[in-house]
Amino acid sequence: MWVFRTIGVTRCSPGVSSFARCLHTCSALEAVTKANLSKLRKKTGFTFVNCKKALEKFENDLEQAEKWLKEQAQKEGWAKATKLQDRQTAQGLVGVAQEGTMATMVEVNCETDFVARNPKFHQLVTQVAMATLSDVKAHPQWTLGWLKALHTGEELRQLRVGDATLGDLTALTIGSLGENIQIRRAMYYSVPPIPTKHIGVYVHAPVARTTTTSSQSAESCQLGKYGALVAFRRRNTEFQNFNAAELGRRLGQHVVGMNPLTVGEMPEIWQEEKSSDGDNREEEGSSTDSDENETQMLRQTFLLDPTMSVGELVRQQGIELLDFVRFECGEVEES
Repeated sequence: MWVFRTIGVTRCSPGVSSFARCLHTCSALEAVTKANLSKLRKKTGFTFVNCKKALEKFENDLEQAEKWLKEQAQKEGWAKATKLQDRQTAQGLVGVAQEGTMATMVEVNCETDFVARNPKFHQLVTQVAMATLSDVKAHPQWTLGWLKALHTGEELRQLRVGDATLGDLTALTIGSLGENIQIRRAMYYSVPPIPTKHIGVYVHAPVARTTTTSSQSAESCQLGKYGALVAFRRRNTEFQNFNAAELGRRLGQHVVGMNPLTVGEMPEIWQEEKSSDGDNREEEGSSTDSDENETQMLRQTFLLDPTMSVGELVRQQGIELLDFVRFECGEVEES
């Protein structure tokens, strides 16, 4: 005999049941949103509100949200760049990057020193320097001989970094930092990759040294207010302990500090090689009688050792000075 027992079942109204399921789903969705929101903010640096809006728009799809944010920032940056383009940009940084016998020096300007110290601005200057190097490496024939090339800001803005141009990256930075930013110029140096040809680099008043890592190598860029590139070659390879990088750095420091205009000609041997009779030894330690207004580098008193001229240093080191270039951030170029 079957006995049936009535079991009480509590039924939820359709509205209550849907609400409960909704609460459960929304809680899970909220948890995912918080995790993705944290990742998106950390990865892009955009505001909480913008990241939340992007995730909501693409239903927590992190990749799509990031792509959309960058597109919107770029549009906003271009609009802001157009609006701010007439503002004066007297501040900024010089960036110097070197790879073997190739080196580039760039200048990127902004409105205030406050923005010039911002890591996002540092990143932009580094990208400009590395893009210039990459552009030259893409034309191997340019690196076979002595090359000196000046790029204007307009030319540089067309160079690509991945899928974006330097102009796009500048617009993004403008949108983020809210100041007018201009890529002003870049100088590129290259000498043949042989042991006797060298390029020296120097950055004065450095504010940072940034590093970018590619699949092939890690490249660094020095940032500061002044920079110099110096090209030279060894004429005498018999000297021991020859340090090309250090000598190039010291020559670059002289270029920044003394601001020569030309390489000039080798001066006559100073005091006939300081005489062979020894009577002039007492003058050791005294400075040369070079004119303070001298603009030829070889005839200038060497900045780091006032007892000799640059020409004497060059002769002493067994090198030939080929060329140099000096950048000062914000300088007014003579027409």
